[in-house]
Amino acid sequence: MRNPKETIGKMIDKAGNAFLSYVDGEGFPITKAMLKPRERNGIKEFWFSLP
Repeated sequence: MRNPKETIGKMIDKAGNAFLSYVDGEGFPITKAMLKPRERNGIKEFWFSLP
């Protein structure tokens, strides 16, 4: 892998769906299915739409 950021960006662009996971305020895990990112700024900032 010569350029990891470029490789990861291409993988993100080809993805059909995404899953966003986090822990809520009470400590329970939450996972949301999302459509692929509508837009992204590099590999650290994404804009999603709900299915």
